[in-house]
Amino acid sequence: VHDTIIENDAYPSPLNYYGFPKSVCTSINEVICHGIPDLRPLQDGDIVNVDVSVFKNGFHGDLNETFLVGEVAQSSKDLVKATYDSLMKAIEICKPDTMYRNVGKTISDYVEELGYSVVRSY
Repeated sequence: VHDTIIENDAYPSPLNYYGFPKSVCTSINEVICHGIPDLRPLQDGDIVNVDVSVFKNGFHGDLNETFLVGEVAQSSKDLVKATYDSLMKAIEICKPDTMYRNVGKTISDYVEELGYSVVRSY
């Protein structure tokens, strides 16, 4: 990831941000966000979120994707689907003058109906 970002005349935003030691965040299973990549081999059933953020031409860009490793429990698949669906619902309401808190409320309302909760601070 680091080499690809540099080769494209960008800078990895997380690197050295408050001492963050890597150019990408990888959050596995119960790690909420901003996990630090390490040498742990991925295992069957893991949920992995990869978060890539770059600084280029004066702007930060951020994207992430969640991957299921091997045979994953149905409960894990349901969680990943719920998070994706809540993101899509939040995007649907985005337009000028939409209050930022309404985006969070849309997400919370949706996932709480499904029996999940939202991490409010990390």
